[in-house]
Amino acid sequence: MAGGSGGEAGPVRGSGDEAGPVRGSGDGTGSMDDRSEAELVRVLAGVAEAAPVPGPDLLEAVRRRRERRRHRRVRSALAVAGVVAVVGGGTAAAQVFSHRGGEGPVLGDVTVTASPEGTEDPAREPEPSPAAPRPEIRPAAEVWPAAVSKIPAKAADGWKYRPVAALSATELLLSAESSFEKAGRLEVYDTAAGRSTVLTEMPGPAGVKGYYAQTVEPGAEYVVWWGETPNDRDRWADFWVAPRSGGPARRVGEVTGDLAEVERIGVTADAVVWSVRSGGVHRLPLAGGAPERVAGTDGLHLLSWPWAVDLATGAEAGGGDGNQTRTVNLETGEVIEIPLPEGARGVRCGPVWCFGRMEEGSFVQRTDGSGHEVLRGDVDNGGWPLLGDRFGRLQAPVRPGEAEYVPVAAVHDPVSGAFAGISAMSEDGAGGFGTGTSSSPPSIVYWDEDGKNVRTCRTARPEDASGPAEASVHPEAGVSCTTTGKGGGKTFTVLNLLAVPETE
Repeated sequence: MAGGSGGEAGPVRGSGDEAGPVRGSGDGTGSMDDRSEAELVRVLAGVAEAAPVPGPDLLEAVRRRRERRRHRRVRSALAVAGVVAVVGGGTAAAQVFSHRGGEGPVLGDVTVTASPEGTEDPAREPEPSPAAPRPEIRPAAEVWPAAVSKIPAKAADGWKYRPVAALSATELLLSAESSFEKAGRLEVYDTAAGRSTVLTEMPGPAGVKGYYAQTVEPGAEYVVWWGETPNDRDRWADFWVAPRSGGPARRVGEVTGDLAEVERIGVTADAVVWSVRSGGVHRLPLAGGAPERVAGTDGLHLLSWPWAVDLATGAEAGGGDGNQTRTVNLETGEVIEIPLPEGARGVRCGPVWCFGRMEEGSFVQRTDGSGHEVLRGDVDNGGWPLLGDRFGRLQAPVRPGEAEYVPVAAVHDPVSGAFAGISAMSEDGAGGFGTGTSSSPPSIVYWDEDGKNVRTCRTARPEDASGPAEASVHPEAGVSCTTTGKGGGKTFTVLNLLAVPETE
């Protein structure tokens, strides 16, 4: 059994030519259950191209869907099942919440910062001065070569992999899916050896229809996950654990009502722990018994055990200008009050480092206020920047043609000051990447270097307006553009942040 080492809950990384992690399934000809990540990116690309702002019909549909879903979603900021798409000559960001229920993503709040060719956008920022060129962001494989590797996208039986978390610098925790978002087992992929080993099967509770496993989190001794029936109105959830070294999973118990509004989870030597959307952290003994509220956690939200924060961390907490002001260690009782610089907004902190925005630009600082630094002017923290134990994920809005390599986004290490590019934009400004789906801030980032988004444009016809989601029409320019995915789907390039030494 290729069990993990270390007790830190973090994201994933890997390489090799065998079964590796990834998400999504299908060949693009079936229902949403069969759609792959690449297809979801195509849909996202098409929507992003369609208009500078979302229409009222889209927003109303999102509102109704959110109400019907009763906020039952897995956290996913700027992601389609962990994938972010950047489209069209500038940057496009769409907030999508993945809920693991086979229905596909809920899409809303599309923002496009590029206007169609041949039109002018008065709100578009002026071009940077040629006299002050921005330093190029180098690819992650050049900045941290030991942390970047290749992994396969499917298991030997054809099940799609989804990266969950890094167990060590060479071991990745993956979930294997028989169909879209239907996880059936956990595997550990050894990037040094290039092979995968089954950690445990992920059974569902007997007699429960429409059950889907949700987020997974590794602890020092156990791996934990929770599940629900997201396509009905039942306020119900259950919890499962398996030995981190491998072995059969067992069901710890279930909860209902407010306790079932699971936000993030963790596991200790003797209990499952989780926070709920309304605030507060709870525990359920592994040996059985009733759930208990952890004392002193009113208004707190789990970040990564044992750390909790005073700002919501769940599905709809990704963006916004609200600031985190407190970080609490639930094991020791240590409380860190975070000093905020004047005008700070969108501040998000881990145990040691914080990322935020201010008038001067995005910044990073330690939780005690020291080490404050305004970052390079061409990056933005994107609303929920935390990766792993210290890294930040930053949008890097550099357009193709300005540099030999144009990243879709960048990872920043505040210890070394390094910036590493994630994925790459194509000539038309399209690209994408995914992050690990652990409950804790992910420390794995991955992308498909062989997959390409191809954009084709032609003179628009009236009937184009009612075409498929992948086709977008710009009435002002009289142009219809279609974005399609080509190739890919066999391997992923993975950046494992647990393999980045703090001394670099």
